Amino acid sequence: MAYTMENLLTVLHPHCPVKVDALYETRRRVEHGLTTVGLKIHCLGDNRELLNLIKALGGRSEVIGSRIYAHARASVTVILPPVGSARSAILLLECIEKYFAHPIFHNPRYQIQMCSPCRLDGPHAAILAIAFYLGSDVLRRYGLGDLTTTFSEDTRLGHKHRGRRIVLYDGEGDLDRDFEWWNLEKDRLSIRLQLPFVTERTDVLTCQSKTDIENVNLIATLLSHHQTLAYWKHLGGRFVADVETLLLRHLLHGILETSWIHPATGEMADDAQFFSALQELMAYAFDEYARLEKEKCSQRWRRGTSDPPGILGETNALLQHYRAELLAESGRLLPERAT
Repeated sequence: MAYTMENLLTVLHPHCPVKVDALYETRRRVEHGLTTVGLKIHCLGDNRELLNLIKALGGRSEVIGSRIYAHARASVTVILPPVGSARSAILLLECIEKYFAHPIFHNPRYQIQMCSPCRLDGPHAAILAIAFYLGSDVLRRYGLGDLTTTFSEDTRLGHKHRGRRIVLYDGEGDLDRDFEWWNLEKDRLSIRLQLPFVTERTDVLTCQSKTDIENVNLIATLLSHHQTLAYWKHLGGRFVADVETLLLRHLLHGILETSWIHPATGEMADDAQFFSALQELMAYAFDEYARLEKEKCSQRWRRGTSDPPGILGETNALLQHYRAELLAESGRLLPERAT
C-alpha cells in the first residue's frame, strides 16, 4: 500500500473534520491490550464512490496495486491503513461513510474484511469463525459464493489455495508491526513496542457491522493471546473452554472437527465438508431465531427474564462477560489508560 494514513485523513477531513481530528490522535493507540485492526473494503456493487476515493489518493496503483487477493465478485477492493483499536477502525469507516454520503455498515454493496495479527491454528480459527457468526447482530445465510475469493482456487504464481471460508490466512498486504503488544513475562505484563509477528495474520472475510468489528477484535485478541501465551492467555483459555461447552450443550460440538480454515499449503480444500458444518450451524441459529420471534408475542416472553434463552443469547452474554472482564483488569493495571 503506497499511500499513508495521513494521505487518507487529508482526503476525508473536509467531510467530517471532528472525527478525522480524533483519528489523528488515536489511530495508533492500542486499547486495553486488544489486537490491532486492519481493514479491506470489497465493493460488490456500484463502485463510483470507491473509484473517486482511489483517484483522490493518487490513483489505482497507489491504493490497491495488483488485485491479487480480493472477493471474487468485488469490482474494487481497497486496503485501508491499520489502526490500533476497533474503536479507531469504526471511526475510520464512519469517516469514509461521510465521504461516500451513504452507509458502509449493513450495506450489501460492501463486505468488510477484518485482519488481525497472528496466524491462528485450526482449532482457534474454528472458535473465531463460530463465535463471530453466533455473536453477530447480522444473522445471515451464506452460500459458497459469498465466501469465494481470488485465492479460493487460484494457485498461479505460487499462491496458496485458500478454499471458501469465513476465516482466512494471510490475505496479502504488509503487516504494520509498529503497535504495542501486551506480552507476559514472569507472570507480569510486559508491553512490547512492536508486534511479535512479521507477516502472520488471520482475516475474517464477511464483517458487516460495528458489532462485528468489536466482536472479532475481542475474540481474535483472546485466541491469539491464548495461542502465543501472551498477557490475556488466561482469559483466552477460559473463553475457548466456554465456547466448546456452549456447543456441547447445544449438540453442536461435532462441527469443531471440521476444517474451518484451510492451512494454505497448496492442496485443494474440502469446501463440501466445511460448508456442511456451516449449514448445520446456520440452520440451528435460524431455527432458534424463529422460535424467539414467536415467543416474543407470547405472555411467557413478556413475563420472562431480559436475557433470551438459546445459543444466540448465550453467545452474546459470553462475549459481554469477557469484554467486561478484560476491560476491568486493564483498568486495574493501567488506570491512566482506561477509557
